[in-house]
Amino acid sequence: MTVRNILIPALLLGLAACTTSNPGTEVKRFHLGQPIARSTIQLVPAAGQPSGLEFRTYADAIGRELSAQSFVPTATDPNAAYVGIIEIRQQARPAPRRGGLSIGLGGGSFGRGGGVGGGVSFPVGQSRPGDIVTTSLSLQIKRRADSSIIWEGTATGAGDSRDGGGDLGRQIPELARALLAGFPGTPGQTVLVKPPRR
Repeated sequence: MTVRNILIPALLLGLAACTTSNPGTEVKRFHLGQPIARSTIQLVPAAGQPSGLEFRTYADAIGRELSAQSFVPTATDPNAAYVGIIEIRQQARPAPRRGGLSIGLGGGSFGRGGGVGGGVSFPVGQSRPGDIVTTSLSLQIKRRADSSIIWEGTATGAGDSRDGGGDLGRQIPELARALLAGFPGTPGQTVLVKPPRR
């Protein structure tokens, strides 16, 4: 039995809201239903993603949530028991002029332009006021000893660019919190995590 590959998440189904609200975070996780021993985990970017200071900022946010689940995150330990592979994707699209707003997914790695899927995409960081920005955070945990995947999950959120919907510094901590809450979670189940009340 293998864990399903979800580096590009499925469509965000049934998630709709006005452009000024935060409808929540869609979370999907996969694992084999076996106990996962807590140990050291080295956080690295997925292939083709930036690996400098920008990445480390986001990895630190994910590391804090892993620490809350009794893992020991590290940036440089080559002997860590696990390797955590991080991928962040964004897409910006114009909001519809009429009717409700249906929020869906596309693609486009952070730090680069482009997108995958329907709708009109814009380079990340160049969304226009009123654009709807969708951000997906994926984490895959591999056992270093045999490179087997023991857990993976994706958290996806969307919001109006005028409300910080495209700000990764703000979005990644929220996505990481939702993704790792109640780790390891129910495999194969999609849940909607509501934002905390302010």
